[in-house]
Amino acid sequence: MAEDFSSKISLHPLDETVCLHGEDVENLTKFYTYPSSAERETHVFWDVVQYPIPPNANLKSVRSGIISALDQMGFYGSVSINAYGGRMNHSKDDLYKAQILHIPQGEGEMAVDLIVYAHTRSPRNFMVIPKPDPDSELHRVLKCLQTRHHNLLLVNTKPKAHKQDCPFLSDSDSVQSVVDCTQGLDGGRPIIGGIRMKDTLPVIKDLPSLEFLFHRKLNTQRQGSERKAFVFWDVVKYPIPTYANIINVGNDIRAALQRLGHHGCVEILAFGGDKLNLNHLNDDLYKEARIICIPQGFFETALHFFSTSLFHGPLMVIPKPDPGSDLDRVLTRLKERGYDVLSVKPPDDEDSPQDDLFLQYAQLILGCTYGLYEGKPIIRGRRKMKDIHVIQDFSKPITFEKGATAGVFWNLEDFPFPAGAGWKPDDIYKKIESAFRADGYELSNMLIWAYVDDKEGSWGGDFLKYKTWKSSIYFLPGGGDKSARRNRMLHDISLWATDLESPYYHFPAYLVLVSDQDKVREDEEFSCTLRVLKQSDYNVLVASPTKSKWTKSKWLPSLSTYTFGNERRIRTEGGVGSSGLIHSFCY
Repeated sequence: MAEDFSSKISLHPLDETVCLHGEDVENLTKFYTYPSSAERETHVFWDVVQYPIPPNANLKSVRSGIISALDQMGFYGSVSINAYGGRMNHSKDDLYKAQILHIPQGEGEMAVDLIVYAHTRSPRNFMVIPKPDPDSELHRVLKCLQTRHHNLLLVNTKPKAHKQDCPFLSDSDSVQSVVDCTQGLDGGRPIIGGIRMKDTLPVIKDLPSLEFLFHRKLNTQRQGSERKAFVFWDVVKYPIPTYANIINVGNDIRAALQRLGHHGCVEILAFGGDKLNLNHLNDDLYKEARIICIPQGFFETALHFFSTSLFHGPLMVIPKPDPGSDLDRVLTRLKERGYDVLSVKPPDDEDSPQDDLFLQYAQLILGCTYGLYEGKPIIRGRRKMKDIHVIQDFSKPITFEKGATAGVFWNLEDFPFPAGAGWKPDDIYKKIESAFRADGYELSNMLIWAYVDDKEGSWGGDFLKYKTWKSSIYFLPGGGDKSARRNRMLHDISLWATDLESPYYHFPAYLVLVSDQDKVREDEEFSCTLRVLKQSDYNVLVASPTKSKWTKSKWLPSLSTYTFGNERRIRTEGGVGSSGLIHSFCY
């Protein structure tokens, strides 16, 4: 079972001072309030190689049709449209008038630009045309962006329900087809703010209808495959605060779960809701908030249905049960079985203004949340930052301790680690860490990503599957060829930089890329990305050990000497730019 560290945390639920025997703890309550999905900017990324714009299409009508479809789906913010690759059958003047930016082949990459647009301080809506293959690198990048709180709309231009491709014109039928063809990452309708588009609110009156809520057969075309979270709210034990805005309550409970890392649907069940005195107006508000009223006395049965469902997500219980109670014991057993179980303890003073407010702010909800999520204990919205056995593969945001950080991205197909004794992952990490220290760098964070060929029987083996070592070195699959490996590394570097852009992180950052420097220089997109990072105050170093030294046991000290010595020389001279040295260069 996970370690109980509740006694080590400060007592006030919203106190930002957290001490865990000197270990840094992630404060989940500390984040910017995001704009609503309706107000966010929407950026359309269109691959015109995979799905060309018809030659006879009126570009202004194409743009207005997309905007009308977005408007119908509830997105009212500004819209930009980028078209990537291929030759356009329209003049530059027509593209300009329609406000469509064309990025020709070789002048920009969609996946890189998606990450650049995905600024962490202001999540956005992204529409991608056409829907990428689920096994593609682009799809992986989109999943990474979803975990960073961006909404994703994928247009399936060849849906099974339509005999023809999904058209993009301005008439009402075509606009509706765009809406109908738009999906989420899991293949179902898009999930926005924890609610799947066009889902009807179920009415629960008896046990069969309650069981159907948990055990209904999934229609992946409409409902997708994403795990569903449930909130069990006993409104008899903890009534809905009198002055609370019920729509805000629903939105912020879902936002709290999203902040924890759940990006699927969230069903909020109000047990005892049949006893609520709802007039017609209140009933409409509950429907808009998608809060399902459940008859009193169904709580235990619903817990059984939840525990036996096949695709269960997290469970949040409001209010937190009393220690030692029957419900407390049931929740403990679920945790022991690997379920994500959370409970919310409302403020002690139920007559205080905070009591009416806390459910209307995701930060305050998290500040009152206890439990277990993804194997990590959570106490009052705090959790340990690191799990040494978890492979950090950018599928979720990287969290950093306070202080200088270094990210090392290593192409092991170009420059493999030496084999033999003394070259286990922890040994490798210590050698690289000592190289930093030898050159005067004191780092609070150093993370190393080593990219290997993921073909059957390739070097790396079990390193890709299981992390049994303690240090922050991670072996990631680079794909079966150099192009795939290059793409993965470029995208991961961009994601690393994006995660460092937190408004709460103001420390030096060092990027070290170990790869063939000549190929990096020749790669316009890669070089451009590194230059932008350098201009953004990142210390960017690209290193290539010489063949005469990287095959020997003492190759690492020579690497650090060339790399960091070069960086110091450039800084001393007051310049920032390329170096002519053979072994390494600094942007």
